[in-house]
Amino acid sequence: MSRSLGIGFSGNTIYFTELLGDEKTTRVDHIESVKVDFNFEDELGKYKSSQKDLTNISGEISTYITKRNLDIKKAGLTISSSQAFLITLPVDYSEGKQSINSKIYWELSNYFPDNYNDFLINTYRLNNVLPCKNSDDFLVIAVQKNTVEFIKRIFKICSLELSVIDIDHFSAENSIRRNYESKIKGKNLLLVGLKKGRVDYGYIQDGKYKFYSHSKYSHETEFNLILTRKLNSIINSEPVCKKLDAIYLYGDDIKEDTLESLEKQGYSGITVINPFENISSSELLLKNESLRKITYKFSASCGIALRNLAAQQPQ
Repeated sequence: MSRSLGIGFSGNTIYFTELLGDEKTTRVDHIESVKVDFNFEDELGKYKSSQKDLTNISGEISTYITKRNLDIKKAGLTISSSQAFLITLPVDYSEGKQSINSKIYWELSNYFPDNYNDFLINTYRLNNVLPCKNSDDFLVIAVQKNTVEFIKRIFKICSLELSVIDIDHFSAENSIRRNYESKIKGKNLLLVGLKKGRVDYGYIQDGKYKFYSHSKYSHETEFNLILTRKLNSIINSEPVCKKLDAIYLYGDDIKEDTLESLEKQGYSGITVINPFENISSSELLLKNESLRKITYKFSASCGIALRNLAAQQPQ
């Protein structure tokens, strides 16, 4: 039975999720979070040569591994969506990969004229029907190479191999697909990530990713108002067009008054994600009521741990 460690960087916290499993069964063995003297929402790339910060963060991860007596060589990591530049582009996918990449980097150069080549690019096809033949919307996810270098240095200090890296929003999506498979089949859902200073929104229609957006806020007093306004705008826009069956929430900033505000606005089908909904749990988690109340905070680290576990299985 393989052991998988998923690590999440968010705010000033590191989240750890350990899964045990094989091709048939998966169990959450341990979850834990630790506060650090560092802000993971800041531009990580500028700290790639900061020995103080590298030592601080790697020390916490190494301490966790030692305390848990883990014999692992690889781990997966999620970073905040604030570390990425995300934009939706219509793309003619019949033109070939080279032409598509050229268009993406040209678009990046409009936003980052001095360093557009310093990004690593990934794309999600959004499965939208566009008027032009062989065209579709693509969500472009660009992360600075220095950010990845910072992360790799941390993992090297910990004697760990970085097996897979992802943005927290898409790892949380992976948790939903794994744990709510029967509930979301054939449904239209909105995945909403509530984080300090930022909210991410992803629309999934019958299992297909269709739309992504985000909003920012500066003051706590603005949060609920900005959230409900943005939700109304998304729900009434293409491609959602009011076709919404459920809203799933994750993140480390879900507050009771926000849930009450959403209910007052008449939103139905609101679910705070439990990333371990359909995963068997160790006694530690089952008996720890306070920990079970905040499992939503581990949605991203669980999602990346699931991907890391799958990567370990023989093909």
